[in-house]
Amino acid sequence: MDPLAVTTITFGLKVLQEIGFFGSLVFSPVLLLLSEQTYVRSKIFNQVDLRKRSKVEGFHTENDMNLVNSTFTATWRYPYRNSHHHMEFKTDTGKVKYVKYVTANKTLSEDLVANNLGFRIAEDDVFTVLKIPLNQPALRLVIFLPKPEYTLSESITKLDASRIGNLFKEFTVYNVHFKIPCFEMSSTLDTSTLMKLKNSKFHKLRFNWRQPSEKYLEQDEDFHEPFVKRIPDRTPFHFVANRPFFYTVFKHRIPISMGIYTGTRS
Repeated sequence: MDPLAVTTITFGLKVLQEIGFFGSLVFSPVLLLLSEQTYVRSKIFNQVDLRKRSKVEGFHTENDMNLVNSTFTATWRYPYRNSHHHMEFKTDTGKVKYVKYVTANKTLSEDLVANNLGFRIAEDDVFTVLKIPLNQPALRLVIFLPKPEYTLSESITKLDASRIGNLFKEFTVYNVHFKIPCFEMSSTLDTSTLMKLKNSKFHKLRFNWRQPSEKYLEQDEDFHEPFVKRIPDRTPFHFVANRPFFYTVFKHRIPISMGIYTGTRS
């Protein structure tokens, strides 16, 4: 993993641990990083190639986003099904909530996996990870679901850029039958308290998603996915996000948004 990815991932995870795990939230580590004072930002970026650094520093202009008030909409590459039911979601305190969720289009999933396309899974001793292709070039929504024996806070302390890089290397196409809460949300963070900035600013980010257009299968399927090392297994892989999890949207391997879902909308 290149230094730019390591820098932004590490920074984002530190921010997340500073905020804590008391409720669902979303933020942009890139926008927060750009809000740092110049000398602090330079110190953080001291190992990053200047050309790559300029890509991050131009992020807010390129994506029409700003620190104070931004919205990010993730358009899925492949359609999902909206469930009319609610799923049980168990919080880290043991409380059971009933949340709306989306589920896989199973027929489509089988067609995709037959062509080495679609949703990818990676696992290690702490996380089961689902990578969801998005319609925008180079974007992926990635959900890090802790194994049942770990709480969200315990698992995050074990997450770093190295672990994420290793999981990315293990991503493999599966016939994924997922159930995912509708974790669209909005959060507002006080940067003066969080990052000790002299000028008080609030970072507000709204995160939502939507279905692709009906013509999604007619579009170019080549999103430069890593080579699949084996023939995909058509046996269903059940990914049920029924407990708190960490998620991020990556552009290439740069986290442009990060968040946690604990059973609430914000």
